[in-house]
Amino acid sequence: MTLHKLLYWPHLICGVLAGVLILIMSVTGVLLTYERQIIAWAETEFNSSVPVNGDALPIDDLINMNSAIFGDTNLRSVKIENRPDAPIVVRGNDYFYIDQYTGENLGNGPTGVKKFMSDLRSVHRWLAMEGENRATARIFTGAANLMFLFIVISGMYLWIPKVINWKNIKKILFFRKTKSSRARDFNWHNVLGIWSAIPLIVVVATATVFYYTWANNLVYILAGEEPPVRGGTTSIDNAAVFDQMVPFDSMFEKAKLQSENWTSITMTYPKTTDENVRFSVDTGNGGEPHKKGELYLSRANGEITEWQSFDDYSAGRQARNYIRFLHTGEALGVIGQTIAGLVSLFSTVMVWTGLALAYRKYIKPLIKSKNKKHQNRNIITEQ
Repeated sequence: MTLHKLLYWPHLICGVLAGVLILIMSVTGVLLTYERQIIAWAETEFNSSVPVNGDALPIDDLINMNSAIFGDTNLRSVKIENRPDAPIVVRGNDYFYIDQYTGENLGNGPTGVKKFMSDLRSVHRWLAMEGENRATARIFTGAANLMFLFIVISGMYLWIPKVINWKNIKKILFFRKTKSSRARDFNWHNVLGIWSAIPLIVVVATATVFYYTWANNLVYILAGEEPPVRGGTTSIDNAAVFDQMVPFDSMFEKAKLQSENWTSITMTYPKTTDENVRFSVDTGNGGEPHKKGELYLSRANGEITEWQSFDDYSAGRQARNYIRFLHTGEALGVIGQTIAGLVSLFSTVMVWTGLALAYRKYIKPLIKSKNKKHQNRNIITEQ
């Protein structure tokens, strides 16, 4: 058996078995391409009203003014953006958008858009299943993702024509006029496959890390590090309760000094037992991990206890952070997002044409043969 045949049959079988799931993940992937930009556009409705004269209120005052709205919610984060009309976004069980100049609660943000995107992600990751069914769905979507990776890699070899010359390569490398739907599907399947193969391998391979612990650990092992222990608990020797001695506003001002080009700063709201307050300082669009850093300030005196830029991270942590945003293309900016979205779109066409080719080549002849036998029996019976 030749290598071509050895790869062809698993390629075909994986495509047929996982085709529907790959199609679902590809379609939802296309719809999620510009999720960050769509949400940002929808959030403009909740901007602060910039006064002619006046400064923004201190963060602490804004939080205290809205304490009744937060209720008994345990606050999770406070985010500011480096633009005059940006609201202060406080996250508890919900998001609260607060005018930074008046303290007015502007609402919970574009909840409809966010829910739509959240539902799409749920379908994309685990077919919108909930509870125990979610783990089961992840088994199927994870397996389909692995099969898709094999399909793309094996397809790169299967694409190579038997006789390698420019005439044969050109037939598969570019779109061309065809005389039948089968020839058209074959042409589209190959053209889209070969042009999207490399970025598609990146998109699919990075998704494997989200599905499987062994894949996540492999990232650190290849970087020469021990994989971190997930779900580990840290014992607290000092169970003292720390009062807030330094205002949050002063801490945010110190966080701003870490970079003149900061675009957003997010504070993880401290627990009563936290000695330090964590700030994430971003100089990018939110999806570029190499433009983020982590700052820890002492809760007692506001001094810096630790600052880590992306360059300070270990090689394994850098790779893992990059992988998260390489999957969506965001790590490479809008161009990367666009490429990821396009190859997701191409993969929907490849799934459709691949299934169509399999149907015409293997299923349709069986149906015709069965119908012909049935007709022959009827003729014999009538005679």
